Amino acid sequence: MSIPVLMYHHVNELKDRFTIPPDYFDNQMKYLARKNYQTLFLDELINSLKERKEKRKVALTFDDGYLDNWVYAYPILKKYNLKATIFVITSRIKEKSSSYRPHLGNVWNGEVKKENLPKISNHYQSNLKCVRNSAGSDDHIAWEEAREMWQSGLIDIQSHSHLHSYCYVSNKIVDYNQGKKWRISWLTDEDMRLGIPIYEDKPALAGRRYFDDPGLRDRLAEYVSQRGEGKFFERENWKKELDEVVNEYRRRNKLKDNYETPEKRKKRIKSELLLSKNIVEEKLNKKCSFIAWPGGAYDNDLVMWAKECGYLGAVTTQPGANISNTDPMYLKRFEIKRGNLGWFKRRLFIYSHNLTASIYPKMRGL
Repeated sequence: MSIPVLMYHHVNELKDRFTIPPDYFDNQMKYLARKNYQTLFLDELINSLKERKEKRKVALTFDDGYLDNWVYAYPILKKYNLKATIFVITSRIKEKSSSYRPHLGNVWNGEVKKENLPKISNHYQSNLKCVRNSAGSDDHIAWEEAREMWQSGLIDIQSHSHLHSYCYVSNKIVDYNQGKKWRISWLTDEDMRLGIPIYEDKPALAGRRYFDDPGLRDRLAEYVSQRGEGKFFERENWKKELDEVVNEYRRRNKLKDNYETPEKRKKRIKSELLLSKNIVEEKLNKKCSFIAWPGGAYDNDLVMWAKECGYLGAVTTQPGANISNTDPMYLKRFEIKRGNLGWFKRRLFIYSHNLTASIYPKMRGL
């Protein structure tokens, strides 16, 4: 047998690939309850993998700690007495919101009308606000809400890093800034000038940082500025023009770029791993022993450093089997999408059996 670990992000009425409608989620949880699935926290999951008991078990997880986890997901989980784990990005969590934010349970109790529930931002808007604001986000749960959910006994709170940021990892230019990518300010230290190069990147915890040449940025930004700023990108061959500017600059100048040293990378990553862990433990007076790798990216060094920081396990974004010999630092998860209940049942079946959980992702190229 294999124990499925389900990965969610949002539960709300908006339409994007990271979001499940509340009625879909309710039907999924109703099915788990009706079929007597035992929902597990991750420490319970690890112990269950060792026991090899033939009982229906599943772990529910949410990445990022969005506000709708409190507004919609938590009341539905509570309705069916099911457990889940929320992985929070600690830099995005405020101590408290400006006022109490009601949830679906308050609607069911007749305390508020559904239209008065907090407005939920879509995935793109939520992340854009966080890039531009380092003081926490109203689009995420607050610590007071996390505390209430944790104290209910149904929700565990674990780490999804402190920043969940991205960094350049090579000098390979993959695009130029047209003002359309929300992630760009993470990568450029808030330099948002049109035309600057966008290099190959990775989640920052899994990458060795590449620091690009500021002079090349200046040259490209100046070139675009002198040719109409945003209107420049209406030209048919704008990318070819900028590629030629880059090639000319590299021919005429010795690049002032460099890579993060291995020592500095280790220090940076371990500092963030410890910071996130310590914040969760301090805010909730509980152990933080698990992490969801940001962006699903990791390498051997990151896993080793996480262990050194006291993490006992980690979840990936890779689907597959979780069986008795699964390393707790590489727990497999499958993403829940907007499929109907039949889709949900089939995926539960697939990832509840070692053979199908191992073969199906390979067949689908997942």
